[in-house]
Amino acid sequence: MSREEAMAEMLQYFDKKAEVGLFWYHPIDEELIEVHSMPVTSLKEGELTFPKLHKDIWAKLHYRAKERKKKGLSYESIYLLDYTKVPRGRIFFNEGKFYIFVGSWITEKIKKMIIKQFNLKKCNVIFKIDFHWELGHGWSSEKDLLNFDD
Repeated sequence: MSREEAMAEMLQYFDKKAEVGLFWYHPIDEELIEVHSMPVTSLKEGELTFPKLHKDIWAKLHYRAKERKKKGLSYESIYLLDYTKVPRGRIFFNEGKFYIFVGSWITEKIKKMIIKQFNLKKCNVIFKIDFHWELGHGWSSEKDLLNFDD
């Protein structure tokens, strides 16, 4: 079966608008921020998620906020924090399932927001609590691997 045939078969089981990607959660405003996503159907063979890293996206936001503050312009203070100090997560697609990796900060309310934002209501979704996504943490080494065990 070709990749295109496999994707077409999988599309029968979930919303064609389902997305993978990354996000942060603003705990004061109680909303998802900096949502970066792409349709799961856009993934190329071997890809599991949106290609950019949290730290790279945040670096630009952090620099912009610092510059605006320096110039006396309005800025969002959350962007002055280290990117690992703001709740964040990532959605992967693996073997027909959507895995949402987050920290133990997750609540049912936030889970619903993520499912809605990424069009995952009709999908097989598994939330995974992982040390990497805890506040203040990142990958401890390049040897760290994603655990897709259900």
